[in-house]
This record gives sequence, structure tokens and C-alpha cells, in this order.
Amino acid sequence: MQSGGAATKLPCSYGMSRITSVRRDERGAALVEAAFMLPLFLALVGGVYEFGFFLYQQQMVSAGVRDAARYLALTANPNDIITQGAARNLAVSGYVQGGPPRIAGWSTAEVLVLVTPIDNSSGTFGGGSPVEVVSVSTRFTYASLGFLGLLGLAPPTITVTHQERHVGGSAPG
Repeated sequence: MQSGGAATKLPCSYGMSRITSVRRDERGAALVEAAFMLPLFLALVGGVYEFGFFLYQQQMVSAGVRDAARYLALTANPNDIITQGAARNLAVSGYVQGGPPRIAGWSTAEVLVLVTPIDNSSGTFGGGSPVEVVSVSTRFTYASLGFLGLLGLAPPTITVTHQERHVGGSAPG
């Protein structure tokens, strides 16, 4: 303002140069880029972590089922209910006597043991007739870390089956 009370007019180019300088100003650009990329990065990290945890649980269930089938294949009588119970314990906990489960939420009730006699009268397989095949299987719902729920996905089911031929005699039971 001038002393007489009249307003001073700024040249029109002043307003345009101010807008141009704001558009060229790069302060805060990294913050805006990070705000866009951070959710994507966190989703990627969460997905990798969830998938890794799923693979870990699948491997633990697979190892347990395999251990139980091998145990039964080496027992004198795989049809014995007590021996099959010990094999279920071995699958779930890693111990014939039982114990805490390898995977939280997995129980012996979810482990199925089946002993199937196969006719070997033709002598196709070595040994006598019948040949017994021990099958141990389980269906276990994956205990998600929560990331799948955030995406609205249901947790997958881990299904594992392992078969061994009964050779008998070296495992206790």
C-alpha cells in the first residue's frame, strides 16, 4: 500500500512465476512417493512371510505323516490299535508317547491310518502273499498368520498322504 491508501498493483508475471516455482519445487516428493509405495511394499512382504509360513507348516505335516508311515512299516503288526495310536502321536508330536504338536491346532484325530493287503500270489513283489501297504494321511487347515484374512481369502487345507510297504520287525510296538 502507498501512503495515500491506494493498493500497489503487482505485475501479472509475478503470479505466474510463483505458480511455476511451486510446480518445480521437489521438496516433499520423496514423502509422497513413499506414501504410495509403502502399502504395496508391506503387502508384498506380508505375502512372502505368509507363504513362507505356509510352506513351513506343510513341510512339518509332511514330515510327521512320513515318520508315522515309516514307523508302522517297521512294526511287527501295523494293524494293532495301540501301535497305530503311537504312529498318530509320532505324526503329530514327533514322539511315540505324544507331546505338544509340531503345528499348533493339529491333533491325532486328524491323522488317518490305513493298512491295505495287496494280493501277491503271482509273486510280482518280493515276499509272501499278501503284501501289506501302510498309508498315513491327514487333512489340516492351515493356521494363517492373518494376512490371508485381510485379503478376504480362506485359509488353504494341507493334505498329505504317505505310503510304505510293511517290512516289519525292527520298530518297537
